[in-house]
Amino acid sequence: GFKNTLYEVVNEASLFFHQNLLENKNHREVLDYLNKRGIDLETIKKFRIGFAPGKNLLLNYLRKKNFTLEVMERTSLVFSYNEGWQDFFRQRIIFPIFDVRGRVIGFGARRYREKEDIPKYINSLENPLYSKRENLFGLSFAKDEIVKKDFVVVVEGYLDMIVPFMKEIKNIVASLGTALTLEQIRLIKRYTSNVVVVFDSDKAGQLASLRALGILLENDLKVKIVNLPSGYDPDSLVRESGKGAFLHFINKKVDFLDYKIEVLKNMYDIESIEGKTKISQEMLSTLDKLKSEVERYEYIKKLSQILKIKEEILLAEYRRLFSKSEKVGLKESVFDKEPLSLTEKIILKFMLTNEKAFSLVKENLKEEDFSSLARTIVSYLFKNFSRGDFCSSNFLAKIEDKKVSGFISAILMDDSVPLDKESFRTSIIKLKKKRVRFLREKLKEEIKKAELRGDREKCKELINKFYKINSEVKNG
Repeated sequence: GFKNTLYEVVNEASLFFHQNLLENKNHREVLDYLNKRGIDLETIKKFRIGFAPGKNLLLNYLRKKNFTLEVMERTSLVFSYNEGWQDFFRQRIIFPIFDVRGRVIGFGARRYREKEDIPKYINSLENPLYSKRENLFGLSFAKDEIVKKDFVVVVEGYLDMIVPFMKEIKNIVASLGTALTLEQIRLIKRYTSNVVVVFDSDKAGQLASLRALGILLENDLKVKIVNLPSGYDPDSLVRESGKGAFLHFINKKVDFLDYKIEVLKNMYDIESIEGKTKISQEMLSTLDKLKSEVERYEYIKKLSQILKIKEEILLAEYRRLFSKSEKVGLKESVFDKEPLSLTEKIILKFMLTNEKAFSLVKENLKEEDFSSLARTIVSYLFKNFSRGDFCSSNFLAKIEDKKVSGFISAILMDDSVPLDKESFRTSIIKLKKKRVRFLREKLKEEIKKAELRGDREKCKELINKFYKINSEVKNG
């Protein structure tokens, strides 16, 4: 079928890129660059690393192999440009991305000359084979070792995975820059429940990165953190100081919750009442994600010693914030248990940062188009703000409900939410379509009921409504 053809075309492209790197004399410079980065011939062959020459050489090669433009475009190997077509990857080093079964599904591509005006990396666009959220780079190579060692080391970039792997640290995968997604976590859980996350030093102290990891706890995974010395990532550390140095840091891994307390201690004054409050609330919100009551209690004991606050008081505070029976106001636990879709996050982030977007959302969407969590926020914003109050930075201070303001600031801090107009536009369209689908289903039900009752007038009226909705969708 069509999908098999897509697998064939990306596989063929990966072989073309690979051959191009190995056999084309003009690409010595690229091989030298890779060698400097510790990527030797064995590694190039193992990971099928390649080079994209551009100049439509791939396009012409695939045409000779009888692949259609549609198939090439669907897998983002080519794109339409000025009435014609062009190779998507040009003058870049290519890292094929394999699925768990070892099939090529997409590509990551890095510039090899340090030009500032082009992005360092570009990836295949989302397509029927490849979704960034659902794959971990290197998993097909690492999975056996992950099972054997019963833990996985999660790093960020392609080379952060490849360089340690070739030095025999084989239970390693890369998340490719995103905070771990639910789909990636489900993937990990097939092989182990123990995750070691390696932060390079600039990510290390960021609360946003830590909050993103809360999702691992919710899914009952044991999380440890490795903090690399300033200026290093796994790739440069292994190249400069060898495998032993990286293993040394992996062995010094700390428990996620201990690590988070340390980060919070650096952010807030642990001696002040305000600092203690901030730290305890942030930590209790994380502890609420733990599945095990025993574990939670052990950490509350620990927290009580660190903050010099009695256990009973922390337990009371925990119950106040998270007891399941109180449904008053916005509970943080509601936020934690019900993850927002990326679509909703994009819309919220735009609304919060752009006056025009705020009006557009108001014109195009209704509160009930959002899931219950986003709906609470949107309805709060619609009720309490007209367009202009918004973009002032102090608007967060005006929000009395601390849970709402905490949640809003979390969205604003979340770097994984894109802020380009195209994403915003498609997100609005997605929610509108969802509403229409829901209305259609409802109408179908009602038409059925009216037919059963033999109510022909009602039937006609409902069918007219149904067609009206359909034509609205078509005319968009």
